[in-house]
Amino acid sequence: MVDTKNKELFFKKLGVDLIAAASASFMVSPFITIVDRSIIENTSGRNKLGTALKNGFINLLTRPHRLIRAPSFLLVFGVYFSTYATANTIDTICERLEKDSQTPKFLGTTIANMTTCIFKDRAFTRMFGMVAPKGLPLASYGMFVARDALTIGASFNMPDTVAAEFQKRGLILNDEKAINAAQILCPAVVQLVSCPLHLFGLDYYNRPQVSFASRAGFISKLYIKTTLTRIVRIAPAFGIGGIGNRIIKEKGNQFIQTIGGVVPHTS
Repeated sequence: MVDTKNKELFFKKLGVDLIAAASASFMVSPFITIVDRSIIENTSGRNKLGTALKNGFINLLTRPHRLIRAPSFLLVFGVYFSTYATANTIDTICERLEKDSQTPKFLGTTIANMTTCIFKDRAFTRMFGMVAPKGLPLASYGMFVARDALTIGASFNMPDTVAAEFQKRGLILNDEKAINAAQILCPAVVQLVSCPLHLFGLDYYNRPQVSFASRAGFISKLYIKTTLTRIVRIAPAFGIGGIGNRIIKEKGNQFIQTIGGVVPHTS
């Protein structure tokens, strides 16, 4: 077990947690900003999904400085920074207290992601939708809460279990490869379940008065392409981003322990 009782080392680890969270968030936020805007525009009928994606990536390649200064980018960065920072710091605090981090990490990251993501979704729907700005209906709020809880559980709690199962079944024996595969696979697969919740919440915001049959037909029509888009979206968001966050956190902790003369010991 690595010595985490030293207060100075503990605060340095918290600093590494924030650096890792910021780095991973900055890495994935441009892509997520474009995809989220495109989904909102497509769902509201403002633009076709393919056209919106093409325009977004053209702007990213030709005017990246404008994208990273846009409110939409800052909102997305805030979502992922708060989520990764919460997960990282809870892990570090629980390590110091010698407590299991799974439950507090799930609760903490769900709350952080849910509150910031719903705020972001409301802002995106108002900025890029076709209806006049209004409050978020309770039904939409509930759908977004359920969607985020599923995504967070699949992104921060399931990968370790799935990676262990990969190794147990002999599918992937290498530790690093197993956790990386699980980190990408888990949040992607859960989109099959969470995407209908996402579409329901957006459609209820745009068309609160339509019948259930009409809403079900709308969700069915958009399900496949929106699910595929969200799988592609979630791969960098919590897959590649999660891998990057973990690697930066691990390397950063190794660095501060090396320069501080701290070495692992057994107990």
